[in-house]
Amino acid sequence: MSEVSGYCLKCKKYGPIKDGSLIKMSNGRTRMSGTCSMPGCGGKISKIVS
Repeated sequence: MSEVSGYCLKCKKYGPIKDGSLIKMSNGRTRMSGTCSMPGCGGKISKIVS
């Protein structure tokens, strides 16, 4: 799987999603959920991928 990037609401930067997992939402779409990969941040990132 290719690396998915998202926007972190904690540090306000775009970056790759660390420890990402695919989650199927109730509306049938899929999202990638994980943590921010910026040093010292640890905020949560979630991005709809399909």
